[in-house]
Amino acid sequence: MSATTITQEQLMKQKIKYLEDRLTTMEKSLSRVNNILGRFQMTEDNGSGFKDIEHLSKDNGHELI
Repeated sequence: MSATTITQEQLMKQKIKYLEDRLTTMEKSLSRVNNILGRFQMTEDNGSGFKDIEHLSKDNGHELI
């Protein structure tokens, strides 16, 4: 019975390690997305950025999805 318990404990440790690694990866990805959006927001006031997208995504006052 103790061999099964050790195996279950090892499996749980592996799962926790995997989830921690996934969280770290997600944090890095979100940080990169945040940096990219920050750059777009900085350029938005200069006549570039998302203004062309807003113009192209409207059709008779209804936004196209």
